This record gives sequence, structure tokens and C-alpha cells, in this order.
Amino acid sequence: MNVFVGFFAPLTIALGLWQLDRGALKREMEMSYLDKLTTLPVAPTQASLRTDFQRVRVTGRFEDEYFLVDNQILSGDTGYWVVQVFEAEGDRYLVNRGFVAGPASRDQLPSVAWPDEEIRITGVVWPFTGLIPVFDDDVWTAGWPKRVQRLDIARMAATIDALPVELRLEGGQPGVLHAAPFAQVLSDAKHRGYAATWFGLFLALMILYFYFAWREKIGND
Repeated sequence: MNVFVGFFAPLTIALGLWQLDRGALKREMEMSYLDKLTTLPVAPTQASLRTDFQRVRVTGRFEDEYFLVDNQILSGDTGYWVVQVFEAEGDRYLVNRGFVAGPASRDQLPSVAWPDEEIRITGVVWPFTGLIPVFDDDVWTAGWPKRVQRLDIARMAATIDALPVELRLEGGQPGVLHAAPFAQVLSDAKHRGYAATWFGLFLALMILYFYFAWREKIGND
């Protein structure tokens, strides 16, 4: 019991503190996003494309290369995020056009349309927030579109020779679908809940430890 508690007690505390740190990071990101929300969009430059939540405006065309990021949910519907190549003045961008519902059969992919003409779009430079874990190898097919299991911007950019930045398309823009979420994904509520769970497990572990210690002492007496 001493060995068991000695291992799991520090572990639950460490995991709880880690979740609190993650929540603090999300709050900082949310404040940064709200600060940039009212700024005017700027031209894409090396500096602006490295600035989290910077609004940028680019003029170009959507290409026929796009990724379908699986396992997305909107209002109870399951589907995909559409991340499409947008070419502008010789540069290629990865534009997250938002959510599209998936067909009933997993063997089919959704039909996605886009404007054929040259358009001007405004998107938000979205920060890298980590990759979700996958249980199987995320194998990408050779053709287009590619169904992928997670939003791996670095891998996407290397695949189609684009800038390794996600431009998250704002609502009301040409080519937008159901716009990908913005501020709500920056909430720290989930992390506070996880932290409370880990600290609750620590408390339960301590109660059980002292209960068994008391039982052992009574038995010896």
C-alpha cells in the first residue's frame, strides 16, 4: 500500500497541476485572440503569419487539393473540417474553410464546392495547439481529397509545398462553410474539470490510505 500510494499520489498531483497550467495557457490565448479580434486585417508577411490570431487578407484562388480532417462534430452532426490550398501571388496557404457534414456511409466522402474565380478572403492565423493522439497510423492516400485523422498543419504543408500556417476562415467570407470554432475552443473549463478530477482522485487515495492504516492499527491492537 505504501508503494502504491507513493507512486500514484505524486502522479495525480502532477497531472492536476499540468491541467491547471494548460488552462492558464488557454486563458492567455483567449485574451490574445480577443485583443486581435477588432484589429483590421493586414497583408500576409513573414511577421504577420507568425503572429497568433492575426487577421490577414489574401487574394487568390482555391485549388483542388484539400484535406478532410475527420472526427469533427457540429450541432450533433459528425463530419470533417475542410482544409484547402489557396494560392495567392505564388504562395500557397492552408485555409480551414470550416465544417462539412459527412455522408451516412464511411465509404463515401462529402461533396465540397468552392468558388472558381479569384477572390479575396480574410482569415485568422491560428496557433498550433498540439496534435490529438491517434491509435492507428494516419495513412494518407495518394489522391485528392485526403481524409486525415488530425489537423497536422506541418505535415499538410510539406505534402503540398505550402506555408506551414493554418488560416482559419472567418464567417461570411467567400468559400466559407460552417466556420471553424474560434473563442469557444480556447475556454479553460475543460482543463479545470480535468484538474478537479485528478485532485479528487488524490483526495480519495489519501482517504483510503488512512482508512487502511487505521484498520491495520486496530487489527494489531
